[in-house]
Amino acid sequence: MNKLSTIAVLSLMTAVSFSCSGKESETEEPMPGGKPDVVEPTNPEVNPAQDTEDWVYRRNAETGKKEKFFGIGFWGVPGYALKTEPDKDPANEEAFRKWTANSNVMILDPKCLQPYMKDKLLAISGFAWPVYAFSGREPALPTSADRDYYRMQYLKANVDSPAFLKMLDEAVAEYEHRFKDYSHAYAPIDEIALGGLSKWYIPASAGDKINERIKSKASEAVVLVDLLGHGRGSTFFFEKNFLKSHAIMPAKVPYDLLDENARKQTKYPLLGFFKAHDGTPVYSFDAKGNYSYAKIEIETLKSLWFENVKQVAEAYKNNGDVFSINAFSDFSANPILSAVTMDALKAGLGRKPVWLYFDGNGYAKPKNLDPVDYVRLVKCQIYVSLIHGATGILFWNDLHKPSDVFVALQPMLEELQENLPVIKLQTIDKKVAGHLHLLVKQDAEGKKYVIVANTDKSRSVELPFPVSGKKTLTPLEVLVAAL
Repeated sequence: MNKLSTIAVLSLMTAVSFSCSGKESETEEPMPGGKPDVVEPTNPEVNPAQDTEDWVYRRNAETGKKEKFFGIGFWGVPGYALKTEPDKDPANEEAFRKWTANSNVMILDPKCLQPYMKDKLLAISGFAWPVYAFSGREPALPTSADRDYYRMQYLKANVDSPAFLKMLDEAVAEYEHRFKDYSHAYAPIDEIALGGLSKWYIPASAGDKINERIKSKASEAVVLVDLLGHGRGSTFFFEKNFLKSHAIMPAKVPYDLLDENARKQTKYPLLGFFKAHDGTPVYSFDAKGNYSYAKIEIETLKSLWFENVKQVAEAYKNNGDVFSINAFSDFSANPILSAVTMDALKAGLGRKPVWLYFDGNGYAKPKNLDPVDYVRLVKCQIYVSLIHGATGILFWNDLHKPSDVFVALQPMLEELQENLPVIKLQTIDKKVAGHLHLLVKQDAEGKKYVIVANTDKSRSVELPFPVSGKKTLTPLEVLVAAL
């Protein structure tokens, strides 16, 4: 999907290090107090090498010990106005504190830094434009609608150039100075394998170089990479497949390889080159060149999606430390894709943490769906990602929408934080069968807990054993409970 979000880079300079090891019940009859008895398990000693999931660790300022850090990040805060000048409006500061109370990460344009943001980990969104500008610095490059093809070939050929390295080093130095008193973050490029600001993918070598230059000046920086806005395909695969039988890419855009209808799309002429790993087109075009997603039945889509995401993750895994995808429109249409995405990322990345993006303010909400019901759908996507190994979550909040979904989201986030002691426990069993996703956790004293979700929108699923007196889960239901 087309989201202007971030590729965040969490530089938790004084507090965070990285380890590569690696509510309310929705029963028909709510439990007393409204919440199952799950919130006070005994955590085992921290031992990253034996973790069953892959975590970012943060040092506790009081105890000095490193602890598992579950990131909850916002891009955009409905109800709060970002300002590029010092914010002298107490009401705006109060809005920031109120509406970010359930988060610990803020994805931020560096121009909008304010002193009252110090209790957040600030992920700086600041590399996309400089990199894109560098890719177009050669005057001889075309400036036509298909210019990004030429720009990305130029960038690929110049990632080791002194000029590119100088640009990156100056940017990192500027951010290090500006954010020296903050637990700060970098956000180099959004959806890097789709292209960020470009309509042609940004080469993995550029992301590798950005990560390298950040680490050269901030060795403990933790880099969160937003890979894609969907898993349907990218120009990455067109180029990868073309180069299997050619030594180099053509000097000019190879339109002769597109069908007639795709060539009629002139506003975004490169869209016909967006392909899945096996060459399946991402878009279909009518006789006038109008485009839409190619219609693919769900089982085929799941298979394509998995292999696409896995191959992209493999290619870009040296771009950073923590990885994300922001396919929340597809997740909302088919919640099971949250699970497919996690499995694919883990297969491609190995033991690196994953924090998926979700829709925080109704970008993908159907018009006839109530905000509370939509949050229930998002909640299912989130818990499914956790069952499949995510150890943090991010939200893109559409600031052009009313804030009703964002307001409805807050109780769910409060519930999630109450469940974090369970989420951070070691996993001892996992079961995935169709739309049933189930995880069993165990604390240091041997007490067991279950996290289970149903990704089916219309049918209940049978549980393998009773949980809180329930034998089935209703559509999209999530349950966290002690066994």
